[in-house]
Amino acid sequence: MLVGIVGKPSSGKSTLLNALCLTDAKMGDYPFTTIQPNRGVSFVRVECPCGSLNEDCNPRTGFCEGGVRYVPIEMLDVAGLVPGASEGKGMGNKFLDDLRQAHALIHVVDSSGTTDEEGNKVESHDASKDIAWLNSELEAWIFQILFGDWQKASRRLEQDPTKAVDLIVDKLSGLGATVSIVKDAIKTAGLLGTNPRVWTVDEQKSMAHNLRLELFPMVIAANKMDMANSSQNIEKMKVEYKELKIIPTSGLAELTLRKASEDGIIQYKLGSDSFSFQVDPETDKRSKILEAIGERILQQSGSTGVTVLLEFAVFELLNLIPVFPVENQTKLTDHDGRILPDVFLVPKGTTAKQFAGKIHSDLQDNFINAILITDNNKPISADHELGHADVVKINAKSK
Repeated sequence: MLVGIVGKPSSGKSTLLNALCLTDAKMGDYPFTTIQPNRGVSFVRVECPCGSLNEDCNPRTGFCEGGVRYVPIEMLDVAGLVPGASEGKGMGNKFLDDLRQAHALIHVVDSSGTTDEEGNKVESHDASKDIAWLNSELEAWIFQILFGDWQKASRRLEQDPTKAVDLIVDKLSGLGATVSIVKDAIKTAGLLGTNPRVWTVDEQKSMAHNLRLELFPMVIAANKMDMANSSQNIEKMKVEYKELKIIPTSGLAELTLRKASEDGIIQYKLGSDSFSFQVDPETDKRSKILEAIGERILQQSGSTGVTVLLEFAVFELLNLIPVFPVENQTKLTDHDGRILPDVFLVPKGTTAKQFAGKIHSDLQDNFINAILITDNNKPISADHELGHADVVKINAKSK
């Protein structure tokens, strides 16, 4: 699972990546600080079934604290996007090409309005406009990939226009297009039953728009939320973009808290609304900054917004749920005796047999049934849809 961090230069993308992942991506207040994409690993929180046991679990990846499982998510921060990127401006199509792998996007917007579209310092910029032009660039990119040579590519549809779905899937396979996504885009655009060879430019643009929504689900990080003009800009964004989830965030505040926690100055958990000093505040030069973060951000907003942001992307945009596989249904262990070692994030609606295939193809091929341990060890069939935080044992035929 890969979540991409996008936005214009100097919006705080690299700071957000560092806050989420404790990486060392280069940060700066000038355009194109990031040239090559930066990667890191962050975590989303899941209630762990080990809370009902007398023993701690043994995660193979991530970690568990106080019955909360921290599940790793891979992050990607790419070079800043500027208007005209789809035509080669700024980092141009290289930026866009870096996004091909992302399953969801976090669009970082400078909600303070102190940087223009290209990341240069200004006194007042309409931050809501950054949402519009970034979406337009993504759609122009998709449009060019799909329809740039449409007259030539669509000749294969002369004998059978119904093959349009297959053609579009082929052309957008690098973006993760599937038959169901393309069919939904055609239906939403009102183009069912029409001849793809004679789609107008407006109809093609409608297709690009619908495909962008499906291929790149997005949440808005209204970053720098504690600055002077941020509140009014955030409210304006929420009014103009009711269809989007806009989450006030401060990547810098989260990064400051996490580094102070790592250094043993404070005790702080991801997504928390408070922290506690582990040393005498009078002895640490960061104490005044930390106290200001506590008063101006944590107390007023409930968190820095950073963990909320990522968890919305994973659990709402991507509609994923955690499922825990075990081999021993009594002890909740694997064959080596490790308690609840694994947790898989799978799409809501995943069946027991489909889940078996995510563990190993042999389990899916030889599937008999499964035991739903979180429902009093209830046997379930292949087509039973799993639920949030289910603990499951897969039974399969021996080879």
